[in-house]
Amino acid sequence: MENTNFAGKDGFIWWVGAIENRADPLGIGRCQVRIFGWHTSNKLKVPKDDLPWAHPMYPLNSSRTFSAPQLNEWVVGFFLDGESAQQPVMMGIIPGMKVT
Repeated sequence: MENTNFAGKDGFIWWVGAIENRADPLGIGRCQVRIFGWHTSNKLKVPKDDLPWAHPMYPLNSSRTFSAPQLNEWVVGFFLDGESAQQPVMMGIIPGMKVT
């Protein structure tokens, strides 16, 4: 059976969200992001701890130096696993946009 649920195939999903946690226990720059329209803004229904860890995307020539986005900053990304939406990747920050 062919798997069609991955980035670049049917169901490629872009997203925008706000950083809720940047204290990555693995220390590799991951963040927990509340993705607008995907995760409810009601933090009682989807607590921060239940959000998946979003991996950062870094340039190939600068993969050893990084910093995580700040809390409440908006980031744009996509899901590696398409519609399953459990493997988010952060591509960049949207300057000037923050959840207050």
